[in-house]
Amino acid sequence: MKNSLKLCGWQIHHQEKLLFRGNVGNPIIRLKFFHYPTYRQTARIDKFPSQCKLKVKGNNSFFLFQHKVRTKGTIPLDRIITIIPIPSSIDPKSDWGKISSFPRSLQRKYQQNSKYWPVKSASISDVSKQEWFGTDDISHWIQSASRYVTARIRHRKKQEKRLGADQAFLRGIGDCDEFTDLFITFARMRGIPCRRLTGYFIARKGALAEAHAWGEILSPKVGWVITDVALNNIGNHRVNYVILKIEEFNPALPDYQILTRHSSAVHYQWERPDPIIAPVYCELPSEN
Repeated sequence: MKNSLKLCGWQIHHQEKLLFRGNVGNPIIRLKFFHYPTYRQTARIDKFPSQCKLKVKGNNSFFLFQHKVRTKGTIPLDRIITIIPIPSSIDPKSDWGKISSFPRSLQRKYQQNSKYWPVKSASISDVSKQEWFGTDDISHWIQSASRYVTARIRHRKKQEKRLGADQAFLRGIGDCDEFTDLFITFARMRGIPCRRLTGYFIARKGALAEAHAWGEILSPKVGWVITDVALNNIGNHRVNYVILKIEEFNPALPDYQILTRHSSAVHYQWERPDPIIAPVYCELPSEN
């Protein structure tokens, strides 16, 4: 027996800083920034951010910094995290259940209208007249909706500002945010629970971390299923996906927040370079 190495995860080094200057002495600064949840992955903190506390709320985890500081200074948020994704695969050809089997109360819960997921949009409403839209089989519906979104957003172009489903539909332009928001909006219009995940998609070559957004859709038979329309991936959660936060009923959770009251009395400047990514390999036994 020999041991072979296999890529199983990533060590992620964040080096963010907050520079501040107050108009009055010793302000209290309160910060909130997201930590990687233990959903579809394990998350080990190798270096804890200084003077922070770790909190868990629902599916998400985040750090809190709350301290009285000097009039002027720098708050380092340096941290090192090892993420081991838990790969899973669900065959799109298997039985994922029927849309009609969802309780009406659950469907209504996910049909709240919002800026990024405008389920009551007059511009988008005609899509419900498409033949594929009325399909009751969840797996078939997902595949049809994915094809429609891909055809609708004809121009793949990175956006400086998230457009939301309405603008993506009308302009036919967008990146992973727009693909995901439009798909989620269609799913919720149809009465299918769907949510947005954000984090990183890390290519194996060079271990470059690319900020990424994708969807998950609920199946009554197999649970939450990854639906990454932008990367044409349905059902396969691979080692490349690193989850930072899950947006289910709030479609726009900011990665970093300043929560201090009277924050206008303090001037802030963020320094948030891209994290440094290193692959993590696991030893797996293999035969000669």
